[in-house]
Amino acid sequence: MTLPEPIFIIALPKSYTSVFSAMLGQHPGLATVPELNLFNGQTVLDWAVQPQNQFLCDGLLRTVAQLVFGAQSAQTVAQALDWLKARSAWKAPQLFDHLRGLVAPAALIDQSPSYARQPAFIHRILMAYPKARFIHMTRNPVSWEKSMEKWGPSGAVVLDLFREADVGPEAATDPISLWHAVHVGIEALVGGLGADRYIRIAGEDTITRTDATLRRVLEWLDLPCNDALLARMHATECSVFANWGPPGARGGNNPDFLTSPALRTRTDRDALMQIDVTAMPVPGYVLTYARSIGYR
Repeated sequence: MTLPEPIFIIALPKSYTSVFSAMLGQHPGLATVPELNLFNGQTVLDWAVQPQNQFLCDGLLRTVAQLVFGAQSAQTVAQALDWLKARSAWKAPQLFDHLRGLVAPAALIDQSPSYARQPAFIHRILMAYPKARFIHMTRNPVSWEKSMEKWGPSGAVVLDLFREADVGPEAATDPISLWHAVHVGIEALVGGLGADRYIRIAGEDTITRTDATLRRVLEWLDLPCNDALLARMHATECSVFANWGPPGARGGNNPDFLTSPALRTRTDRDALMQIDVTAMPVPGYVLTYARSIGYR
């Protein structure tokens, strides 16, 4: 059986990727899983020993527990870990293709924000899947930084991972500059693939223009869309991954989403898209780029 081409959501953490991925996963033609972080290395062993693996590994463990062993429990997570250990020499695409086969004929969506940390990670995906599709998700830079701050120590750890990956004489150190560097980098890597393979979505639109955004993405994916399907896609809490996981693999997604996975739409899009320059310093080059992609 020919497997549908995979779809990758590329974004910074805290950019509405968890809830939007859960929406898409309720469509019968799509399958979403927690953050796999698989292409951060060449092999399954690389995945197991990556920095901060204590929280970057939960998503794949939950996915294997569910798709290979049929449930998410302490027992199946332990089985998933043993299963992965036995396949530690597998290349990342080999394991990913196995997962694609388990969810076929639906197309597998991987929504790991860690892929945005280094160009090498996205290059690895492009080399393995030259026909893959990419959804680039953004968020207002000021509200994104505030959201990362609310994450406390966990947010600081995540920001440090991104800082460590951004090297060179003009490496970004403050969060706002990092926001700019990451999004410009994503566009440079996949923005030129063509309209059939790259689409950019404002994360704010997933909660303020939910149906219009879903229709746009489903049309882009050439998948059916009707009112019944849209209603089904609103039920983000129905995903088997829309909760905290069992012992041994508790996370795998944004903690806020795991705690409260139901979709909460809003009507204040104009306010969400407004960059509050009184809240923190925003360099001119960041404002220019942010405004070029729809923020004000």
